[in-house]
Formats: sequence, structure tokens, C-alpha cells
Amino acid sequence: MHEQVIAATWSTLCEPGDGMAGLLRAKLSSEKALELVASSFTSNQIIKELPKDDFREEKFESTLSDCLEIWRRRLKASKPQDALGAIHALGGRFVIQGDECWPTELEDLCYSTPTGLWVLGDPKNLKHEMKLSVIGSRLASPYGLKLTRDLVRFAVGRDWLIVSGGALGIDAKASETALLEGHRSIAVLAGGLDKWYPASNHDLFLKVIQNGCLVSEMPPGYPPARWRFLQRNRLIAALSRATLVVEAGFRSGSINTAGHANELGRAVGAVPGEVDSVRSAGCHRLIRERRAELIATPGQLLELMGEGFDDEMTFRELSHWQTRTLDAIRQDVLSVEEVALQSGMTKTQTELVLGQLVRMSLVIQTSQGFKKV
Repeated sequence: MHEQVIAATWSTLCEPGDGMAGLLRAKLSSEKALELVASSFTSNQIIKELPKDDFREEKFESTLSDCLEIWRRRLKASKPQDALGAIHALGGRFVIQGDECWPTELEDLCYSTPTGLWVLGDPKNLKHEMKLSVIGSRLASPYGLKLTRDLVRFAVGRDWLIVSGGALGIDAKASETALLEGHRSIAVLAGGLDKWYPASNHDLFLKVIQNGCLVSEMPPGYPPARWRFLQRNRLIAALSRATLVVEAGFRSGSINTAGHANELGRAVGAVPGEVDSVRSAGCHRLIRERRAELIATPGQLLELMGEGFDDEMTFRELSHWQTRTLDAIRQDVLSVEEVALQSGMTKTQTELVLGQLVRMSLVIQTSQGFKKV
């Protein structure tokens, strides 16, 4: 509990991505660094506590001095116990490094690794090995929403967990599709988990909590802000093996997220759109600048995730009845009668559609019944 209070205190002092705070915690330990902040030590005195061979940029001392001013002002108002009480009252947890649910991928962020994650839902989802971030425009086109649905269906069919930013448009469609397919999703928010943004996604966030988790590095009571959205994007990039941009403007949050993924050495994919579409200008930019792989088929998505390559795999346009049948099966193994019951179709119709899905390699028949591939 002592370590959680220290981490929660840092969470209330720092803005996301505070590399100076991360450096002090890494070099001195979180507890020792906090003691120095709470003391009357000057920046010069604190520097003397650091290893002598520690690399320091020009103006390091003045930067540290500015940070100390900010941290000490916030420390006077810091109430870490209240923040921990608030997350527990919401039914959540504060996950810190060393916790069994801590996603070690975040440590690739080096000094900008968050001191902890505030979580609603099951934090074990953070440890899922194969995670894919799917992001894009809030003002998504019908084309973008359709491609998101098809891509996510393929992804969850391979047991990849979908990560998004919980925004309107592509992000919401990604999480929504994963949940409809009976899978899980993680949504990374920019503000405290006591007030969800955007509020219009309230029902979606409730479902994410039930089948995945909501995550933020900001404690309850801290509202989202533009700079927090931009720093939140580094978590979306770091949590996943790859980031997929479906639609994005030339300058957008999605491009910012792709940039973080590039810096981390994570794979980035972008789905092309019409050449004159402003909604796809950012995707085209990423592809043209060779910062993202062009993703147009499931085989290319497999390659992006490091699971081989099959150039013959294509996104199939499913019929209404095929979609209903797949939705009925979800992650279960069902008999023909059970599929018919769940889908609201006749037995004869169900047998016909199941046969189609088997030939499309989307469903296999076992001795116990039918299940998704």
C-alpha cells in the first residue's frame, strides 16, 4: 500500500509524459525522489544526488528547477489517498510497476513511462500478448466504419485484443465491433475515470468495463485536456504490438499516435482511401513517408502483427445471414440447433449458411459442433 500511495502521489504531481519525473524515479527510486521534492533541496542539490555519469542535457538544472516549482505547488494540494479511495469506490484499481497486471510494454517509454494506471474493469486484459491498436478519425466516413468493422472482426477472430482511444468514429467502432463479436477491448482515456469523455460513448464504456477495461494515467478528478490527449496517444502506441490507422486527417491525433509508435519501433499500418479524401489524407501521408505499411488485405494485417503472410486472404463481404450466424456463434462451440436458436433462423437456413461459412474458412465443424476459426 505504501508503494501505491507514493505512485499515486506522483500521478497527482505530474502531467503525462513528464520525462524529468521519470528520470528522477528511475535514478533515485520513486520514494527517494518524492522525499527530495518534498524537501527544500534546490535543483543543484538534487543533481548532486544523481549518479555522476548521468547524462544531462544543456539547461538541465533550469528545467529541473521549473519542474520542482510545479511539483511542489501541486504537492501542497495532492491527496493521493482520496484518489485511491475514489478509484476503489468506482470499482477499479490503481496498477503500478511490479503488479502482476502491469503491462511491461509501457517500460519501452523509458523516462515517460507512467507511474501507474488507473483501471476500471479487469486489468488482466493489459497483459494480453497480442494487442492491436485501431485508431482513426472522429468524423469517420461509411467506408472507414465498414473497413474498421471488417478489420476488427478479422483481428478478434485471431484472438487479438483491440486497443483504442475511446473517441467517436473509428475508435468507437473498433471497440464496439470487438465487443459485438464477443471479444474484449481496452479504451485508453485522457482524463480521470470518474468522468468519461466523450460522454456520448457512456454506454460503450460501460460495455468495455464489463468485457475489457478503461485505462487512464490521470487520477480521478483530473479532466481531459488537449495536451493530455496527445500524451495519452503514446500509451495507445506502447500497449500494442502494432497500430493501425483506418482514417485520419493530414494533421490529427492519429498521426500523433503513429509518430509515437514509430519512435518506439512498433509496427504501423494505414488503410488507404480515395485519393482526394481529406479523411484519408493522413493515411496517405504515413504511407508516402514510409512511416506505415499499406494495409488492404488480412494477409497484410497478419504480416504487420508478425504472424506470417498470406497474400490470398481478402476481406469478404458477408451477407446479412452470414453475419447473424457468426454473431450467434461468438466464441462458443454450438450445434446447428443452438446456432438457429441464437440467430433466430430456421434450422434449414442455419445449415445452409454454416456450410457457406465452413467453405469460406470462417467456421469449422468439430465433434462438439461449430466454432469460429
